[in-house]
Parts: sequence; structure tokens; C-alpha cells
Amino acid sequence: MKGWKLLIWVLVILFINKSVIISLWKETSNFALTSCEEISYTSNQKIQHQRAWEDRKYQMDYCLSYEIGNQQHEKSSQFKNDLSDPKAHSYPQFWGKVYRQLAESDQVYLEQVIDSLSLLSESDSLDYSSFAHAVVKMVQDIPYQYIVSGPCTNEHKDHPCYSNQRYGLTSPVEFLYTLKGDCDSRTVLIYTLLRHFNYDPVILISKEYRHSMLALNIPAAGEFLSIAGEKYYFWETTATGWEPGIIPPGMDNKKYWDIALKHEL
Repeated sequence: MKGWKLLIWVLVILFINKSVIISLWKETSNFALTSCEEISYTSNQKIQHQRAWEDRKYQMDYCLSYEIGNQQHEKSSQFKNDLSDPKAHSYPQFWGKVYRQLAESDQVYLEQVIDSLSLLSESDSLDYSSFAHAVVKMVQDIPYQYIVSGPCTNEHKDHPCYSNQRYGLTSPVEFLYTLKGDCDSRTVLIYTLLRHFNYDPVILISKEYRHSMLALNIPAAGEFLSIAGEKYYFWETTATGWEPGIIPPGMDNKKYWDIALKHEL
């Protein structure tokens, strides 16, 4: 009997002080959000990253945590290294086949990243355009690195360089694991993530400019390619600040840009 009385008193106290409990919960939640910092933790079995970035267009600050197991990273790397060079009739077709295989193979290893992005979208009430911005801005915020198939040389002194990588790129899992990626490493990652969320991203490639860019059919202004009657806006991914529709200086001749990968093609 005494036990029941004690339980009733505890419930009464909790009811009376529910406003205090809710207030403390809110303070804890806000503290966790505002104190988000760039943190990476490595253990014997996985790596954990906490990412923080901003989107000035929507005046939003984002925080996201994810982990990738060492085995997932190793399997992704092994798949890339074991790929046979695809048969292709053109430069963009060759790279499109490489990108597609990496995107499709890595999809299964990105569940936690995708879950974290889904929670981010729900918690911040992001719509179709603002969520696409959040994903691209997350990747833009990661500092650029050269990814080369051979050794690093004097040509690569203006940015850090990651050497001896098959095809001169990191796969989506490798990129999120190491946080090392160049232009097409970024576009392939963004393509993989946005495809999961039912967007229609396009990877563009230029042999003349030796560069890769994203193109996306969301409301925007500026430079675009018309594909099947829709506007797909150019989107630079290698540095912060780039908005859709802006092409980097010296790369604005559209005849030098080709579609490497589009879902329906």
C-alpha cells in the first residue's frame, strides 16, 4: 500500500512541475543545436562525423551527425578499384557509366546518412527547394581536395591532394568517410543522395574545362540547360556560396558541357 501512495505522490509532483520539465527539455534541445561543431571520432570499427553548415539563402543553420563503418568504406573502395573500364563511345558516356555504378553500389551503405537527412528535413520543415539547398550546401561546405589517380604533383599545391585513387575520384561512401572530394566526387555524392529523395539531378561534365557540375530542375534563375523541355540549372559544388544558375568564370560556354548522368538516360 505504501508503494502505491509513493507512486501517486511522484505522479502529482511530475504533473505540477511539467512546465519546468518541458522548459528544461527545450533548453537542452536548443543548446545541442546551437553548440553543433565540426567533430570527427574514429574507432576500430567506424568513423563518426558531426557536420555543421549554413544556407544564407534560407537563413538556416544545419547540424547533422552520421557514422560509416570501416567495412562499408572498405567495400565501397574495393568495388571502385575492381570496376572494369566501361565500354563507351564518348567521354561523357564513359564517365556517366562509372558514376552510375558507384552511385548504385553505394546506396545500400548510406542508410544512416539518409536517415539523418530525413530527420533534418522534418525537424526544420524543409520544402522541396530548401531541402535540395541543404544537401548541396552540406557538400559545398566540405573543403575541396584534389583527388588524383596517380601521385600528387606541383600542379596540386593550391589545395590538399589525395593521391592514387582509381578514376581520380572518391565514391560517395569514401567521400563521406574521409571528407575528401573534388568536383565529380561531389556531384556523384549529391546525385546519389538526391535520387533517393526523388529529385532528378543531372551530372554535367566538360572535357575542355576538366570539371564536373550538378544541374537540378528546381526554381532558380540564371544559367540552365533545357532537357526534355525542363530547365536544369547549373550548380557549382566545390566551394561555399555558389547558388544554382551561376557558372564559374571561364567555364560559361555551354557547348563544352555534356550530360554524363541522368536517371532516365
